[in-house]
Amino acid sequence: MTGTFRGYVLRRFALLVGTLILVPSLSFVAFELLSGQSGGLGDVLDALGEYLSATFFRLDLGEDSFRGQTFSRTRGVLEIIGEGFAADMYLLGGGLVLGVALGILGGSVLGRHPRSLRGRLVSFATAVIMSAPVYFLGLAALLLFSSDIGTVLKIPFMTEASSYAPPGEDPLQFLKSMWVPWLVVAAPLAAACTRMCAGQLAEVLGEDYLRTARGKGVRESRVLRHHALPPASAPVIALVGVNINLMITNVALMESVFNIPGSFRYIERALVNRDVDLVQGMVVEATLFIVCANFLADAIQAYLDPRVRAAG
Repeated sequence: MTGTFRGYVLRRFALLVGTLILVPSLSFVAFELLSGQSGGLGDVLDALGEYLSATFFRLDLGEDSFRGQTFSRTRGVLEIIGEGFAADMYLLGGGLVLGVALGILGGSVLGRHPRSLRGRLVSFATAVIMSAPVYFLGLAALLLFSSDIGTVLKIPFMTEASSYAPPGEDPLQFLKSMWVPWLVVAAPLAAACTRMCAGQLAEVLGEDYLRTARGKGVRESRVLRHHALPPASAPVIALVGVNINLMITNVALMESVFNIPGSFRYIERALVNRDVDLVQGMVVEATLFIVCANFLADAIQAYLDPRVRAAG
C-alpha cells in the first residue's frame, strides 16, 4: 500500500507542477496575441521563453504599469502579490477547511435521516446557498448584522468592513474579521459537499461489511465514523479540486466586500486598466493555489479510497 500510494502521489505532483507552468504560459500567449504587437509565432515563443525564465527562475513578475490609478507609486508585481499572499491564503484555506467540514457534517445528517426535520432543514439550506450569489451573502451579512452599520440586529462579534488584522498582531481581531468571509466563501462548497456526501453515504450504509459490523455489536456512531464516512468522503474531497476555481473567484469578491488586504481584490482594476503584468502575477498565484489544493485533494482521496490509487 505504501509504495502504491507514494507512486500515485509522485505522479500527481509531477502533473500539477506541469500545470503550474502551462496555465500562465497559455495566458501569456493569449495576451501577446491579443495585444497585436507580436510579429509572429516565433516572436511570441521567444517572448514566452523570456517570460518563463523571468517568472520561475528570477522571480521577476514585472511592474504595475498604472501608477496613480491602482497604486500611489510604481511597484513590482511580486511585491504586490507578496503583501496580499498571506491574506489570500488565510481566506482560501479557511474557506476550504470549513466548507469540507460542514459538508461532511451536513451530508452525514442528510444521508442518515433524509426524511427527518433535521434532514429537510439541511436540504433546504443547501438549496438556498447554491442559489444565492456569494457577493449578495457578504453584503447582506454586513448590512443586516454588522455591529457598526447593521440595520436588523447588531451582532457584537460580527465581521466589519476594513477590520482585518494579521493573526500575529491580534488573533482575536483576526478571527472577528475573517469568520463571516470564511463562512461565505465556504458556503457553496459546503452545499455541494453535503449533497455529494449524503448520496455516497446512502449507498455505503447498505454495504454488507457495515451490516456485519452492526451484527458484531459495534455502536452505530462508530460504524458511521470509522467504516462509512471514509469511503463516502473520498468523492467529497474530490469536489475541492473541482470547485477551487470558483472559490478563488469568491475570495476576490469577499476581499472587495470586506476590504481584506489580499492580492485578488485588485483584479478588477488590473483588468480595467489592462495591467497585464499584474494580471499575469495573479494568474500565477491563483494557479499555485489551484495545484496545491488539487494535490492535497488527490493525496487525501487516494489515502481514503484504494481504488483511486489503483486507477491512478
